[in-house]
Amino acid sequence: MKHIIFCLSLLFSTLVSFNATAEQETQIFSDAELAQMLAPIALYPDSLLTHILIASTYPIEVIESHRWLKKNSHLNTKQQSLRLKVFDWDASVKALIPFEHVLSRLSEELSWTKSLGDAFLQDEPRLLSTIQILRKKAKRAGNLKKMDNLDVHYEDKNISILPREKEVVYVPYYDSRTIYGSWLWSAYPPVYWQPSHSFSVNYYHPFNWHSGVHITFNYFFSAFHWHNRHVVVVNPHRAHHRYYHQRPRRLVANGGYAKRWSHQPSHRKGAAYRTKRTSEKYFSQKGAEHRFNKKRNISHHKIKQKLSTAKHSQHRAKHYQHKPKHSQHREKHRVNHKDKRKVRGGHVKSRQAPKQVRQHQKSRNTKAHQHKRSRQPSQQKRIHKRIVSGTKNAQHRGKRT
Repeated sequence: MKHIIFCLSLLFSTLVSFNATAEQETQIFSDAELAQMLAPIALYPDSLLTHILIASTYPIEVIESHRWLKKNSHLNTKQQSLRLKVFDWDASVKALIPFEHVLSRLSEELSWTKSLGDAFLQDEPRLLSTIQILRKKAKRAGNLKKMDNLDVHYEDKNISILPREKEVVYVPYYDSRTIYGSWLWSAYPPVYWQPSHSFSVNYYHPFNWHSGVHITFNYFFSAFHWHNRHVVVVNPHRAHHRYYHQRPRRLVANGGYAKRWSHQPSHRKGAAYRTKRTSEKYFSQKGAEHRFNKKRNISHHKIKQKLSTAKHSQHRAKHYQHKPKHSQHREKHRVNHKDKRKVRGGHVKSRQAPKQVRQHQKSRNTKAHQHKRSRQPSQQKRIHKRIVSGTKNAQHRGKRT
């Protein structure tokens, strides 16, 4: 009976683990799904594409920024950047404010935005590899060479798309159904964005352009590190760096200040993650950081306590070192102002009379003693005179008798 129960429990645990594994595998995006969702943005300039990927991991901040933009659309770019300082949104979300068409797409197509952010968090290298696959397909279709306002660079079998002008960024619009040539994944057609205006694109002119955005705000602080397949960022909050001008990708990707981008769960503001593994990944890191910071704060508090104790002991030692002088001064002040009336016959009632008072008493005693000694001979002379005079008187009386 025990063996039967053991076999049934083992079978049940195996089925549960198998179902969990199968469910987890279904939650991971396939190559076809990644290509499907990346099709409308894969040919965007690298700087703008990095901001879109980072901002997609914070969907609530994207919605908030889009609502704020609609209320403050009358402001120019510089005024908007000044007013955005009061918000604690991620820097990439703020960088998308001047790109109204892009931000509206991210806010209106919320399910697509959330899927893009989840895919980016699940497997960043794989998503960047899919971007390169789509760009190579557009190159084979002969469409990359038809870009007018962007420069295409080829380096180590990777394709980079950069703005042609240093302070102006153009956003291309293209038909994702035709720009890549023949589509390999027929079961997953590419996401197609209907143009908001009457754009005309065709085989000879596959790109149409929105009005260029003049960069007068923090924008060029992120880039793709294509060789390692991850996004790098430079701290956009550095006071002495304002990234208004385009910086070379190598300087951003390989510079000394650049670091690999890391997701901040605090900017997600309660939005659920797609998989349990992703949720555990970032919240476990947050818990570990919290525990580390707590231990560090405790140790720092102990060090401060020890230093304060040592400082207090030094202060007490210094205080006791100067205490006799203080007591002498206090006693001198007390005797001079209170005990002067108590001095009687050269003696002070206080046992702890200061040195000056003792010297004064001694001097008075010696003077009195000297005066007493000086008076002693005169008294003897007087007594002698009285005796002599008494004898003389007695003799004189005898003679008379």
